[in-house]
Amino acid sequence: MNTKYLLLFFFLIHSGLYAFAQSERDTLSSRELDEVTVSTSKNRYQVLSSNASTRTNTPLLSTPQSVQVMPSQVLRDRQAFTLNEIAGSFTGMKVNNGNGNFQIRGFSAYSPNDASFLLYNGIRGNLFLWSQQPLLYNIESVELLRGPSGALFSEGSPGGVINFVTKKPLTEKYASVDLSVGSWGFARASADFTGPVVRQKKLLYRAIVGYDRSESFRDQQEKKNLFIAPSLTYLFSKRTSLNLELNYAYSKAVHQYDNGSFIYTRPDGTFDFNHYADNLTIQSPTDYGKTHNASATLTFDHQFNDNLKLTVVERAVRNKLDFTDHIPVGRIRNDSISRGYQDWLTDRFSLQTTAFATYTAKTGPIGHQLIFGTDYNRYGWTQNDYQYKPSTRISILHPDYTGSVPDASVPADESDDNKRVTNLIGGYIQDQLSIGSKLKVLLSLRYDNYNAKETPLSDRDNKQGDELQASGWIPRIGLVYLPAKNVSVYATYLKSFNPQTSNNALAGGPFPTRQAKQYEVGSKADVFAGRLSATLSLYQINYKNILTAAPTEENSHRQAAIDGTRSRGGEFSVTGNLNALSLVAGYAFNEHELVSTTTYGKKGDRFANAPKHQINFWGKYALPSSVLKGFSVAAGVRYVSDQVGLLSNQNFVFPSYTVLDAALAYQRNRFQVQLNAYNLANKHYFTGSRSGVTLAGLGDPFNVRVGVSYQLW
Repeated sequence: MNTKYLLLFFFLIHSGLYAFAQSERDTLSSRELDEVTVSTSKNRYQVLSSNASTRTNTPLLSTPQSVQVMPSQVLRDRQAFTLNEIAGSFTGMKVNNGNGNFQIRGFSAYSPNDASFLLYNGIRGNLFLWSQQPLLYNIESVELLRGPSGALFSEGSPGGVINFVTKKPLTEKYASVDLSVGSWGFARASADFTGPVVRQKKLLYRAIVGYDRSESFRDQQEKKNLFIAPSLTYLFSKRTSLNLELNYAYSKAVHQYDNGSFIYTRPDGTFDFNHYADNLTIQSPTDYGKTHNASATLTFDHQFNDNLKLTVVERAVRNKLDFTDHIPVGRIRNDSISRGYQDWLTDRFSLQTTAFATYTAKTGPIGHQLIFGTDYNRYGWTQNDYQYKPSTRISILHPDYTGSVPDASVPADESDDNKRVTNLIGGYIQDQLSIGSKLKVLLSLRYDNYNAKETPLSDRDNKQGDELQASGWIPRIGLVYLPAKNVSVYATYLKSFNPQTSNNALAGGPFPTRQAKQYEVGSKADVFAGRLSATLSLYQINYKNILTAAPTEENSHRQAAIDGTRSRGGEFSVTGNLNALSLVAGYAFNEHELVSTTTYGKKGDRFANAPKHQINFWGKYALPSSVLKGFSVAAGVRYVSDQVGLLSNQNFVFPSYTVLDAALAYQRNRFQVQLNAYNLANKHYFTGSRSGVTLAGLGDPFNVRVGVSYQLW
């Protein structure tokens, strides 16, 4: 699609939205506005405000950034139990593979490389290791903040960040149980209890527990997850509260994550994506993963007066992983492939302190909502024991795993044995100005300082030390104009500053600091009496010094910093409820290309795992009570255009795909039963690549889930 025609298409959408919103405003009466207030709580697909982007409870209509929220009802209707399973419902986001790698606005967001890609309640730091898909047992909603968001959260993916909003203790008693079963031996059970501990309702509790197990369409693969999340809230007064959240997740797996399906290279250099059967895997039955994730978050809120509020958050996270795996070495020849063996023990930690004060004031006709904040994060690992050794060559079609685990006496080709500590100190100031009722201005400025040191623990460590010192300023400027109460137009400038996660020579370092700049304009509208929210955005992200995989036959872990890329495009999304129809839908266009010619690619080459077009739709229709009371039907579609799988090989292109889903649910009083079917047409499709042309992430074939939930009280 030609860019100028795309811009015209988005302009026409915006013009139509604005005209319709103006008409809506003219016909709204005060009675209708009251109805909107009442019905909003029932319209659980639509969220009208979020504090993730600005740390204030700002209406999305007045937020100068593209933000999309998936509330708990969407998670429930999709029977989505991990971030991977809900990612495709966001406009312009997709899963690249099964090990914590996603695409947002053309950029790969990957937990190890972007420490702040995943947030919990607006505080940086993933509570799960990237080898375990984030679980949604205790999640109230999932928010996507598109574009660099470093002004508040420090480093993160240039394409956007994900914020998980957790379930909090409630003042009223509530309890529910959920059971699910599905394809490939899937079974899941969870319980959620909350309410006051004492009659005065000053001490509240919530306890969420869950367990799931599943096998796979792959040979030998299986996973088990145990999740426990108790929380307490103490209400000192209407102005002061203290909340404690504990999370513990244990995962045990044969094959910690899916390394992908084999891809056949034809003699002429083209690729056959349907040559090998889906069940085949490069991993051995002995490959395993055991993960312990534990965290504690203490949040103190105090409202001094109507104008001043203080929030202090303390978070401690510990992640332990015991892991072995097999990976490809070289190309497939005569239906066989050489493999490498990885053995890894790591113990990681994060200690985070965040404090910020919100102050509301006026200077003449201008209103101010000021935030002063500071962050201190000490994170790293106390153990990082990694060894890579050559393993056996296997026949893909008839694998023999004998001797696939190298003896302890075999010397490692690569070896890490070190500890690392990174200290991040950051401070920021933000002012949200209101000039009358129509114009909003957002000004933010942040300063970050990083200091890191990696220390070898033995002679086995290949790096023998690594240090990092980096600092920089991160500005943000946003403008919002509301020509009507239910429509806005906005423009924003965002910048990010991300130190490289690795500068050691083994990976090809040292590398220059990553930096991104984004320019975005857009429009938002709440139409149909406020029941449907629509967002249109156009953006350009200039990114330099991006670290990307550049493996060689000698060094599969080699990386390189590319001089620069440019990602530009647009998104249009709608969310809400039209009478009996609830829907989430959108279209995203993106061009992510190299802006200069280097040894790794030519100017204009497409970036890896970045499709130009993505369409998402999910709609649920509640049947009239006169027909089938309590029944609802739902359907969804996801379309992803073709995508280059490897930057260094522009001929390695995954075909486009369309995936159809459906659901049927029945609810009566406190009881609900639900059937979800995924990939109805059993489409064979690849989601994205890893670091070569031998393996790639494969989408799940046709599968089903049946869920039963019951509200105890």
